[in-house]
Amino acid sequence: MSSTIRLRLNEILIEKQISRRQLARQAALRPNTVNDLCTRPVQCLHTRILSILCDTLQVSIQDLLVLEPID
Repeated sequence: MSSTIRLRLNEILIEKQISRRQLARQAALRPNTVNDLCTRPVQCLHTRILSILCDTLQVSIQDLLVLEPID
């Protein structure tokens, strides 16, 4: 059985009532980068970006990433 890692960024933004634009500003990331992370399947993600997202959103990496089985 195979698995994939899913980024829960959009869900966390909704929970925390933070817009993508606000996150981009607070995290010093390009708005297009944040939008892509929220809408597209993530194939590759730099650990620096993960660290920035966790620090900015005050979440753990376990909150941000979910391991899901592939159907």
